[in-house]
Amino acid sequence: MSSGKSLELSDRKSETFEVEDAVVDAPVAHHYSLEEKRLLRKLDWILIPWVGFLYFLAVEDRVNVGFALTMNHEVGHDLNSILHMTGPQGNIGVGLFYAAYIIFELPSNLIMTRVRPSLWLARIMITWGIVTSFFTLVKAKWSFYLLRFLLGALEAGFWPGLALYMTLWFRKTEQASRIGWYFTASPMSGAVGGLISAGIQLMDGDGNLYGFQWLFLFSGVITFIFGVATIWYLPDTPDRPHRRFTAEELELAKSRLADEKETIHWSWSDLFAQVKDYKVWLFTIMYLTPVMAVASLAFFVPKIVQQMGYSSLNVSLLSVPVFVFGTIAVVLISRSSDYFKERGWHVMGCAITSFIGFVILSFAPSVGARYFGLLVAAAGTYGTVPPVIAWITNNKDGDVAVASAVAIVSSVANFGALVTTFALYSAWPADAPKYIGSNMINGGAMLVTAIAAAWCKYTYTQKNRIIRETGRDPETGRKYAYLV
Repeated sequence: MSSGKSLELSDRKSETFEVEDAVVDAPVAHHYSLEEKRLLRKLDWILIPWVGFLYFLAVEDRVNVGFALTMNHEVGHDLNSILHMTGPQGNIGVGLFYAAYIIFELPSNLIMTRVRPSLWLARIMITWGIVTSFFTLVKAKWSFYLLRFLLGALEAGFWPGLALYMTLWFRKTEQASRIGWYFTASPMSGAVGGLISAGIQLMDGDGNLYGFQWLFLFSGVITFIFGVATIWYLPDTPDRPHRRFTAEELELAKSRLADEKETIHWSWSDLFAQVKDYKVWLFTIMYLTPVMAVASLAFFVPKIVQQMGYSSLNVSLLSVPVFVFGTIAVVLISRSSDYFKERGWHVMGCAITSFIGFVILSFAPSVGARYFGLLVAAAGTYGTVPPVIAWITNNKDGDVAVASAVAIVSSVANFGALVTTFALYSAWPADAPKYIGSNMINGGAMLVTAIAAAWCKYTYTQKNRIIRETGRDPETGRKYAYLV
């Protein structure tokens, strides 16, 4: 073990990884000093809870429209009834978010490589918080559509921006568990959102506002406040002093990533290099299908449960366990993926689990069994995401490659959410009440994720063989193993 500021890095050809006396297989060997372990614990306590809460607000503000479409339905005070929208028309508003998100995702992430991360992430939050508050004023379909498009445009880049931010502070083999921890905010937002919407339904009519208006107002104001606080709270990079870290800690944070990072100024050729890399498109396929399924769960779990015959209040409450199962899966899978330094089998296992869940949800004879299938589908679907995103950042070198690859994958994958909102569930009235067609499209898509993961695992396994034999990857010049 090393002492002081120095880090003891073992030979890159070694296949061991030592942390707290546990030795497991890993593509990149790294021995942790006592000082580095302390720094990691400090980073985890300072960064991950804050980033996780910010992402919780992002998902909550994005998907609370799903609850707004069903809240106080019995008295005609749901969003659809107030705006005189049919189910498919409501889905247009849901989908417009993703249309804007796709357009602005890549530019946003490339801008983040040029500016202070805390300022850019805060800018995104402040502006989408303002737009969320404005949903309180919607009186017609056109204003609902406009605000949903603006919400997508202004929130674009937040999710891939957080993934890029993780690469500024954590080593490649540390990132999946951290992404997993803050990604728990996605299913947790569904669980907490269900409880919040159940409570806010009781405020319907207070202050001459409908329940869904109170929901949007609370969400927007809270997001705005934490967006402003992010400027003050969030450190940028180890190169920039911050009151929460000593100079020695920042130097250690920078030096321990020196062997993995390559900071360069991007050009269009750098971007096109990622566009031409077929592995980026494998990752896109691998991520697109979970995005379809996650969007289906995030927006339509209330509708799916409602079609099982429950009242709107019980719909909100019964939505909670679905997202709790997703949260548990995210934590377990992401930690396992980092512990074993493995990505492919974890992605394949979760994708197949999701498929099984959608099958049970579609074909089980009883309501209880169908609800169990929904829990299984949520666990498999949400558990897929962290190892996929970490796999992308792990196997790309340099800020530009990471930023552009993650943004390409994330933006294109949001076409999956467009498919969900424009073609499945409420947008497919003939598929009600069991939504067998919608469920099986999602389940079949998750099998495509498993196939893409197998292909990607094989590709990087072959590349690692070449690195062992020749000392470098002739395509990228990389001299150490890829995560598989």
